[in-house]
Amino acid sequence: MAKTGIVVDPEYLKHAPGELHPERPERIKVLLDLAASLDTAEFRLFPPRPATRAEIEMCHSAEHIALVESTSRVNQFALDGDTVTSRDSFAVSLLAAGGYMTLLDAIASGECRNGFALVRPPGHHARAEHAMGFCLFNTMAIGAEHLKRAHKAQRILIMDWDVHHGNGTQEMFYTDPAVLFISTHQYPFYPGTGAAREVGNGAGEGYTMNIPLPAGCADGEYLSVFRQLIRPAAERFRPDWILVSAGFDPHKRDPLAGMGVTEAGFAAMARGLLRLANDSAAGRIAFLLEGGYDLAALSASVAAVLSEMRRLPAADPLAGAASERIEPLIKGILDIHEKYH
Repeated sequence: MAKTGIVVDPEYLKHAPGELHPERPERIKVLLDLAASLDTAEFRLFPPRPATRAEIEMCHSAEHIALVESTSRVNQFALDGDTVTSRDSFAVSLLAAGGYMTLLDAIASGECRNGFALVRPPGHHARAEHAMGFCLFNTMAIGAEHLKRAHKAQRILIMDWDVHHGNGTQEMFYTDPAVLFISTHQYPFYPGTGAAREVGNGAGEGYTMNIPLPAGCADGEYLSVFRQLIRPAAERFRPDWILVSAGFDPHKRDPLAGMGVTEAGFAAMARGLLRLANDSAAGRIAFLLEGGYDLAALSASVAAVLSEMRRLPAADPLAGAASERIEPLIKGILDIHEKYH
């Protein structure tokens, strides 16, 4: 059986947004330590390559790319109140996008069966012409476009479980019926988007599903959402690829949010997505690191997901998941999306 692919590299340490910034190099340091402990009989490390300018331009304007590149001439530059670059940030961002494409290519060629790109900076808030929310380029969107163009992917499911809504990714595929974008996120919260009635537009109407969760949701609520909303939507869509914006800031220890997910919850969500990938996408699933700012929680949660990736998932990984607290929300989302079935 093919191994699980991992992309991680010390070069990702070089993006330095500032001493007190939560998106700090230590996030990758703990994951480099984790990668060093993995069994090479089950995991294979792939070195990242930098994305080309043409690849970044699949999702971003030339003006935005030039702006981010220009910040490499100064020690620090604030693109907005949250998003700060250093001299190496442009190069590291190219390596993040290229690293994810490296992983996708390896899965497509059969060099690995699935994989996790442990890269930074995160990307899902980055818009076509703007950096925001710690994100310079939208690595997830670039990866999805790469699959469509290089590997002729027809139906891509993007699952974003970061605690913050992936506004940039949603924008880029809002009119695209080839991409089903599903997001679970704390709401109302940064960046303010992700209401349940944001469902796509034009040909893409019905191909965006937002699941705005109240603060305090934990494993039970998340797994109930996966069982009642995400799995049925994915089964109807029948993706040939599943991509996961895996932010670990819904963790109960995370300092930037107010959710209560544990390592076991992340493992169960991963197990459900792995099962969907096996059923619909010939096992093709690629996780991408987004947020997660408590170092111990980040390392333990990534380890829990990797543990699921190295084995075949259980027959019904979400059985029994239920939470009365969010049943009205789930019913409301089902009602919104009923006409798209």
